[in-house]
Formats: sequence, structure tokens, C-alpha cells
Amino acid sequence: MLTPINMEYGSQLLFLLTIAYISQAILFTSDSVVYNVKAGLLGVVLVFIAQSSLRPYKTPFSRVRDRWCRVGARLGLLYIGILVFILFQKSEDARLLPKFIEPSYGKELAMRSENYDRNCELSYDNVSKIIDFYVLVHFFNWLLASFIIRDYYILHIWSILDELIELSLKNIRPNFSECWWDSLILDVILANTLGIYVGMTIIKWIRSMKYDWLGRDGAKSIKEWKVWTNHRYFQGTFCLMIFVSVNFVTGFTVSNSLWIPPSSNLNIVRLVIWFIIGALGFREAYDDMRTWGTPFRAEKQIYAQYRWTAWMMQCCEILLSWKFRKNAGNRLDETVPLHVIFIWTFCIGGCLMYWVYLRFFYKLRLYKDGRYMDLSMEKLRLEGLKAQENKGEVKAQGKESKKTKAKASESNKKNKKIN
Repeated sequence: MLTPINMEYGSQLLFLLTIAYISQAILFTSDSVVYNVKAGLLGVVLVFIAQSSLRPYKTPFSRVRDRWCRVGARLGLLYIGILVFILFQKSEDARLLPKFIEPSYGKELAMRSENYDRNCELSYDNVSKIIDFYVLVHFFNWLLASFIIRDYYILHIWSILDELIELSLKNIRPNFSECWWDSLILDVILANTLGIYVGMTIIKWIRSMKYDWLGRDGAKSIKEWKVWTNHRYFQGTFCLMIFVSVNFVTGFTVSNSLWIPPSSNLNIVRLVIWFIIGALGFREAYDDMRTWGTPFRAEKQIYAQYRWTAWMMQCCEILLSWKFRKNAGNRLDETVPLHVIFIWTFCIGGCLMYWVYLRFFYKLRLYKDGRYMDLSMEKLRLEGLKAQENKGEVKAQGKESKKTKAKASESNKKNKKIN
């Protein structure tokens, strides 16, 4: 998804130093409230300085939407600042901060002890008991996700991936335990698929641009998809899946860590901010991916302004979830079963190895300006271009000779008429 590559080295170093400073907040927190507030404010200042070092550029949207994009980006930056400040506080103080918005907050959440998979008999009573506001949340989440991803294939893969993540982490999140028909029928087939269909239909109706993350356009078979032959397509799709999977989990852990109820409006505000930053970041990543190896890319750079903002938000949410894991009901200290760890490690490791092959060993790999990285292939490309130029010159010479012959024949005809 969001691959923060195209950025000046100075900005990259500044961002890495900022992340390093923020990361140490999970290792050390002072008992002094004053010290923690000062450290948190310093972290916020560093975030704003690092973000200001990114080169601004015109988004591919219209002028009106471009204005709202800038507003959304500033909201994302403000959200990062809030997360960073909270990270430097003690858990007791951090969980009291939401009380400034709603006095009823700041109390340990009464986690639902029952699991959804205790009685998995497929009956009307069981189904009616499980249908709650989470079904509507599923529907609207996937409707909004359609506006961000804009690809049927990726959306359905992501939908199934979320259910696999729930199955893998059910010992960490008790509410992830679901019956097979709850995951397959209620979530994937009904709520998720319906939300995706409605979202993509609206995109088609308003004639908005659809994305092709797998490089399917113009391919005759699945083997010809660019995701299998272009390291940038594979990298973009792989990072997208990693990003949305982690974001799916932190959507539960962040609110629980700060003792914010699931029905709180703060969760809606978070989703809106993520929707805006996600739309900007994924469009940026998609443009970066699809223009790789084209003449357009040789003339115009695509920087990582919104992708870095999204990654900073995600890193802060991960750190916050881990630091305030105690008494949050997430059970992040629980050990995931070995077979689950093995399967996920095998899948992620296999994807990384395939990316290494495409990036460093595949013969047809390209630089961003369209040149082949492999010298032998680049030599063949240059020879082909030279042959085309020679062919064009021959054609031009042929056309000129035809014109001169035509002029000569016309002049001969005129001379004959005069004689």
C-alpha cells in the first residue's frame, strides 16, 4: 500500500529520528507528570518539523477536492500529535485525557466475556442474537473502504484476510471468536460484499476513477498480471495488505487501551481521519506504482507526503496499543499458537523472497524512467529504439523521394503541355 520510498534522504533521516524518539516512550515513562508533558510536547514538535520537511506537490484531484485534501492532511497530522503526546504519559494519566471530552470516560471497560462461537448451531435464534451494530459497522466500513481501494479483487481479498486475522488472533481478542457461518455468511458474503458492491456502484455512478492494483488491464490471463512481473506492483499490493491488516487490529486495540467505549463518537472521528488519509495515501501509492517504468515518471516525481503521514499514524497506534495493553482487555501478552505463527511467517516470508527476486534477479525489472536494470536487456532495448529510429528515417526518406518524383512528373507534364 503505502511504500514511503520517493523522499529526500534528509527527510527520511529526520522521520527515522522522530520515530526513534517516539519509540523510546514505550520503554521509559517518568513518575513526574511535568516531565512527561514536556517530553510529549517535544515529540509533537518533532513530528510537525519532520512533516514540514516533506515536499508539497499538487494532488491528482480537482481544485475543490485538493483544498479538502490539505485540510484532511492537517487533521491527520493533528491526530499524530495527539497520539504522540499520549504515548509519553503514564497509563493512568493517558486514560484520564478522554474525560475532558466526555466525563463518563476514563473507566475500565466491561469487556464482553462471552464469545460468539459458544453455540454455532445454524438457527434463527442464534443468528438473531449475533446480529448487532457490528453488522452495520461492517457494511459502512466496507462501503468507505471501496472509495479508498477502488478495486473489486483487492477488496474481496482484504475481506477474507480480515476473517483469517480474526481466526488467528482470537486468543488475544475474545470477541474475534466467531462461528463459521458468522464469519463466512454474515460478514464476508452479506455485510462485506454488500458494502463493497454499493461502494463500487457509487464510484461507477459518479464516474470516479477505479484502481487496478494487480495490473490486470490488457492481460489475457492471470499469469500476465503485472503484480507477478513488476516489483513495484507486487510491493504496492503487499504493503497495502500488511497496512490494512495492521490497521484492522489497531482499530480495536487503540480504543480499548484508552478505555474508550466502542459506541463513542471518538471512534467515528478516528475512522473519518483514517478515511481521508487512506484515500490520499493509497492514491499516492497507486500513482507511484502504475507510473513506474513509464516516460511520465522520468519527468515527474511522486513524493511520499501522505504515505509517510499514514505510516506515522499507524506506528503511533501500534506503540500506544502495546504500551497501554494492561487492563485493556486485549490480552496482547498472550502467546499466539505456534502453527499460526508458522503459517503467517511462511506466507510473509514467501512474499518477501518473491519481491527480492523481482527487484534484484528478474531480467525484465525496470528503473522508474523505463530503463532495464539488466544490462543485456537494456542493450536490446536501445538497439530496438535505434532500429525504430532508422526505420523512421528510411520511411521519411521514402516519403521525400516520392514527393520529389511526384513534383518531377508534374513538371514534365507541364513542359509537355507547353511544347
